[in-house]
Amino acid sequence: MDSTILNGDSLEIVRCPTSELCRGDVIRAGTGRGLNAHRIVGIGERDGAQEIITRGDNAIRCDPPVAADDILGRVAQTSRTTNIRKSLPKSATITRFAAVLVRRLRARFQQ
Repeated sequence: MDSTILNGDSLEIVRCPTSELCRGDVIRAGTGRGLNAHRIVGIGERDGAQEIITRGDNAIRCDPPVAADDILGRVAQTSRTTNIRKSLPKSATITRFAAVLVRRLRARFQQ
């Protein structure tokens, strides 16, 4: 799955009670690694406290559970504020790599 939010995007965060959050919402939360905006994949309880399970769109594994107190809000809107150059298709990347390799090999063998 492609990322919905890219580095440099602006996020509009709306405060909401955790009771209004549901699976599939993207939330902004403070974690041990800093602030992140990840999608909710599960909501549960542990020791009487509500915990939210999130995962980044490109991640294979879920993040550690987030306590309800660590959630800053739901991402309501994103906007692209940066001029992000689209990445080249894989075929173009492979072609570029092959061209550099051939150029280096020619230079080495022509000496």
